[in-house]
Amino acid sequence: MLGLAEHVAEALDIGPGTEVYEVACGAGDFLVPLHDNGYLVGGQDADAALIATARLAMPAGRFVVGSTVELDPTQPWQVVVCRAFGQFPDLDYARGVLARMAAKATHAVAITDVPEERYDRRWIVRAFAEIGVAALQVEAVKDAGGTSEEARYHVFARL
Repeated sequence: MLGLAEHVAEALDIGPGTEVYEVACGAGDFLVPLHDNGYLVGGQDADAALIATARLAMPAGRFVVGSTVELDPTQPWQVVVCRAFGQFPDLDYARGVLARMAAKATHAVAITDVPEERYDRRWIVRAFAEIGVAALQVEAVKDAGGTSEEARYHVFARL
C-alpha cells in the first residue's frame, strides 16, 4: 500500500500535515503509511470491526462506522480518497458517492483502481463535470506483477 499512498500524495502534490480521508477505508491499510509520515488521517467503513482495527493502528485518526452513502460532506477534509469504486452496485450509486466526496473535499479527490470495464473513462469525466470538477488527471494503472488482465485507471481531481 505504501507505493499507492506515495503515488496519490505525489499526484495531488500534498505532504505531511495534509488531511486525507478515505471512503470505504477498511482497516486503514492505505492510510497507515500516510499517518506514519505525518498526515492527518481518517476514514469511514461499514464494517465496525475494520474501523476498530484502523483506530488501533492510528489512534490519532478520525474513523467512523458508516456506509459510503452516509458520507457526511458537512465535515470537510482536504483530500478524499476512494479505492472501492469497483465494489459499487451501479453507476447511479457511484455518481452519488462521487458527488459526496467532491462536496467533502476542499483540495482534491482521488479515485484509484477504477475498473475500466465498469466505468468507462468518458463516464467518469462526465460525472466529475456534472458536479463542477474539470481539473482531472486520468492515468492507466500499470500492473507491476503482470497478473491482472482487467484494465484499471486512477483519477485525480483538483477542486
